[in-house]
Amino acid sequence: MESYEHEILKKLKSGISVIGISKPEEYIPAIPNFIKAFVPQAEEGSPRALVLCLTDDDAKSIHEVLEKATKEIDLTIDLVFDKGSKLKQRNDLFDGTEVIVGTTKRICELYFQNGFNVGKLKLFIVLQMDEQISKGMKGFIARLAESLPKCRQLIFTQHPKEERFIDYVQQFVSPSATVEVKEDNSI
Repeated sequence: MESYEHEILKKLKSGISVIGISKPEEYIPAIPNFIKAFVPQAEEGSPRALVLCLTDDDAKSIHEVLEKATKEIDLTIDLVFDKGSKLKQRNDLFDGTEVIVGTTKRICELYFQNGFNVGKLKLFIVLQMDEQISKGMKGFIARLAESLPKCRQLIFTQHPKEERFIDYVQQFVSPSATVEVKEDNSI
């Protein structure tokens, strides 16, 4: 899968947002490298990457992967999820963070409560966009996307032909390129 990861990074670094068409097990191992490419060292202040996950368990898994993979560069990675204490999560974000990983709904709630500023955001990642749309998260994602500064978006999906997904991409992800893992594992 290195070529898939390499192709995505190449497009992101050129300033283009990317639609990644693949299964979670194909892109999850590469997420730390996407983060490291745009958040190379710790800095105080606002987050520089957001990772929107579908479920609490997904968010916890991604958080764990990122914590291990970025330990050597000492990034602060905060986890926010629906079943956790909203007040504690908001207070943690006030202390400053480089990366926020969490459920779409909780990230959106905290953002609209002025829990964090997106002014320095470099990378906006949405995992399982097709499933998030089917679970009613499109409105939350769209509201966040409307507030984003000029930053790269990395959207992962398995079903890019779904009408609501196409609408989102046309409205919020421009310019963009598509990188797909085909059935034979080619790009």
